[in-house]
Amino acid sequence: MITLKKNTLMLSLSIIDFLERELFDMKSKSHLIIGTLSSIEFSLLYGIDITPITLSVAAILSVIPDLDEPNSNVGNYIISKNTTKKIHSVLLYSIILLCFYLYLEKFKNIYLGLIISILFIFFIEKKITANRTRSFLLSTILSILALILLFLKINVSVVMLVFLFALFPVFKHRSFTHSLFIIVILGAILLFLEYNFKIENLAVIGCFAYSTHLVCDIITKRGIPLFYPFSKKYYSIGNLKVGYFKCNFIETVIIVILSIAILIHMA
Repeated sequence: MITLKKNTLMLSLSIIDFLERELFDMKSKSHLIIGTLSSIEFSLLYGIDITPITLSVAAILSVIPDLDEPNSNVGNYIISKNTTKKIHSVLLYSIILLCFYLYLEKFKNIYLGLIISILFIFFIEKKITANRTRSFLLSTILSILALILLFLKINVSVVMLVFLFALFPVFKHRSFTHSLFIIVILGAILLFLEYNFKIENLAVIGCFAYSTHLVCDIITKRGIPLFYPFSKKYYSIGNLKVGYFKCNFIETVIIVILSIAILIHMA
């Protein structure tokens, strides 16, 4: 029996509207809308009970795979790009000043120290990039959050989920987070959450929403490494380029089709 009520649907659409207006750019919006609408249609099609909680989780999981992209708006919500740039600059020049100070302490030659420091700037900037700093900060913030939750004795399944997300920024874009292996791990944690908090269908809806992100990416030219970490081969079943007209057009068509299908089921 289909138990999704109209008020739940309206609340779900409000969630989409808020997230797309406040948090995400166009690429993220596509994943968000397609993932959420697909989850609604999936629940209607198979008579799966869905609530605002499970649908909110579906909305988040439909975009969370891109947390491995330093410049993604998902990460920007956790810490802004401008803040990251400032921290990166402070970190970079703090290292240089420290090296300059240590050099003066040992060799007492200010001119040679200045020359070495200038050369050191070019070397450090190539190694400690803004993107690497951002990835490190994102991972650190989420790890600290997980530790705080653990200290507060929050249910371990929640801590595990946050720790899992803390790993995302560490990996190269479209690697671990865009594989079938991550869905297995995520599914196990969501099942644990579902059992502990008595939230029905959380695991199936959550994994389905996450999978929609992978489906959208596998039809692009770059594809995704389905069997990572066992194989780093990228698989693609399409030739779409993200941001180009053809890709945007197909995304729009999919969204329209999903919307019509939901309306038909709700009629």
